[in-house]
Amino acid sequence: MRLRSTAGANPLLDANFHPASDAEPQVSTGLGLLDAGDERVDPLVTAAFDADHPYVAKVRKIRAKLLAAAREARGADGRLRLALLSLQGGDEASILAANLGAVMAQMDGPTILVDADVDRPSLDRLLRLPNRIGLAEQLGGMALRLPVLQTAIERLWLMPAGQAAGGAATLVEKGSLAEAAKGWNLPEANLLAYLAERPRGGTAFGNILEKFDAVVLVTRRGVTPVSEVRRVIDDLDRHHIPIAGSVVS
Repeated sequence: MRLRSTAGANPLLDANFHPASDAEPQVSTGLGLLDAGDERVDPLVTAAFDADHPYVAKVRKIRAKLLAAAREARGADGRLRLALLSLQGGDEASILAANLGAVMAQMDGPTILVDADVDRPSLDRLLRLPNRIGLAEQLGGMALRLPVLQTAIERLWLMPAGQAAGGAATLVEKGSLAEAAKGWNLPEANLLAYLAERPRGGTAFGNILEKFDAVVLVTRRGVTPVSEVRRVIDDLDRHHIPIAGSVVS
């Protein structure tokens, strides 16, 4: 899919960006943690406030599995392109995505979290940023500048979902986000995409995530049909996208 180049300045170019290291850095309890009660981030994004919380430890395990799958399949080449797919995973899936983005920013360096669920945007609310323009406008060629916003979390940026009017949601399924991102004038940073099954079902995840390094699926016990999980796994396999595992909410 060919996308129109983004005009205007890149809001990230003045930031101090470095490629993700091949090493596994240790979590520092002083690295970018916010004070309890900081209203710039929803308290559900626990990793922004407490690196020692049991939930955050589980998120770090998910991150480790994603990195291991990516490196086993393609090796570490600096920038990571990872994804979290919600198959009727509910609010827990978007909360996990926000926490995973925070953990990656803390442990792997600058990270851009992309809300690709343009039908039901959520990450802007969790990270308490506006959703006036975002991925939908970027894919539609309507963004005058790259719609990436600095969050209150150190080294974490958000590309909101944007507005889904005019069939923008369909644009997400027309090509690889990894290929599209090559034309966005991004600096060296990790890319973490959050996607969710569209209400009509049958989302073309394999097409969207072609050339991504690894994916984790989020399902809901007793809600997500087994047939849908199998469909998505087969779709990802056809596009040779490594699956790091699944999370049942």
